[in-house]
Formats: sequence, C-alpha cells, structure tokens
Amino acid sequence: MRRQVTFDRYFCGNEISEYGRQHGYVDYRTLAKSFDAVLNNNIVESTGFENWDTENGYFEYFEDSDGNTYDYDSAQEKIEELENKLNEVDEDSDEYAEIQAEIDSLNDSYYAEIFQYYIIDENGAEILKDYTDEIVMYNAKLDMYVWGVTHWGTSWDYVLTDIPCTKSE
Repeated sequence: MRRQVTFDRYFCGNEISEYGRQHGYVDYRTLAKSFDAVLNNNIVESTGFENWDTENGYFEYFEDSDGNTYDYDSAQEKIEELENKLNEVDEDSDEYAEIQAEIDSLNDSYYAEIFQYYIIDENGAEILKDYTDEIVMYNAKLDMYVWGVTHWGTSWDYVLTDIPCTKSE
C-alpha cells in the first residue's frame, strides 16, 4: 500500500534530482539509490517465471479515463460502483454516456512490459512495496527479490515515480 508522504530534498537519505523537485515527484534514479540493485535480465526466465510470486504491482492492469491504474479486483469494484450510478441517471443524458465510456475503458486490460530485471534485497522490496506500484517478484526457493522495470530509454533522473515531494526553489 502506498504511503502518502511528503519529502523535501531527500528520499531515503538520497537527494532528489532537480528535475524531480521541479515536477514534485521523486525520480527513478533517487529511488534506485535507496537500495542495492543488481541488473540481471535473465534471472526470471532462467529460473522459470512460474517460480516467481508477484508481491507488488501487477502485470495485467486496467486504466480509467484519467490514467489511474487498477488491478483486476479494484477495476471490478470501480465498474460495479459506476454501474450503480448508471441506474440513477437518465439513459439519454451526457452523464450516462460518460459513465458508460468509463466502464468501457475499465473493461480493457493492458499488460506491463518489463524491460529490465534487477535483483534487490529485502529492504529494496519493502521500499518499493511501501511507496510504489512497481513490480516486485519473489522466488522462495532462491530467497530472492527482483524488481521489474517497465520503462526504457530515458535517463532515470528524468523518469518520475508517483512518490510526491515538495517543490524546492
């Protein structure tokens, strides 16, 4: 579960980039400095995907029209809530059409593409689970956590997390 915490210049003892502070969110480089991470793009495939349990984040997700993401159960709850609203609205109204469009968008699923896997320690797994929806997997046989990174190509000090911070002047 994500904690709502406000940071100023530091996250877990690491200075947030200027870009992150300007935009009000912790950047991935600062997040990654908060724990040990070793790149190993073959670890999940070579040990068998079925041997890894997802402890945080989700591979299949659902998105509403505002860009908020949900796992399957949360999306179903939201759809049920919206369907109840539909019963209270005139079928010929714009509001009815908007609610129906929202339901339709929540019925479409998307799949996360992992571009890199990092072996992380338990502390790193806890930080990711406490503050983010990043994919964290665990292999009990290996007693090992991995972080599945779903973005590619941009320097990590210019990729923002969802962890809020205050803007510093």
